Amino acid sequence: MALGKQIGQFSLKQTSSTVRPGPGGTLAMQINLQGQRSGEGGEAIALGTMSVDYEPNLKSGTWSYCGMDALNSGGGNIVNSQGTWEETGRLKFRHRGTAQFSDGRTCGVEFENDATSGSVTLTGKLYEWS
Repeated sequence: MALGKQIGQFSLKQTSSTVRPGPGGTLAMQINLQGQRSGEGGEAIALGTMSVDYEPNLKSGTWSYCGMDALNSGGGNIVNSQGTWEETGRLKFRHRGTAQFSDGRTCGVEFENDATSGSVTLTGKLYEWS
């Protein structure tokens, strides 16, 4: 993945989650998130759901996110993202991937997932895609 200049940032906190049996003995986790996004796309309230299939002792895997940005200036965007994650410490993970917005933008995305407080917090950046 080629990352260009940073064009935005976000901070999302878990509002709820669902865990159910997944494929092949995994757990399918859906984590509902809410927070702020800012940058070249405008200031926004971000709402969405991150999905991860997890199995015990797994150190890396894939994730997806589907959500929306309610722009402070009015209107909004739908965003669909996907990528890979890797464990970086006890209940800490790094995620990388792409984000496709309904306004036509595609961005690189990179964020940290910290669950050490018992609740998921995502803090990340959006980059020009080149």
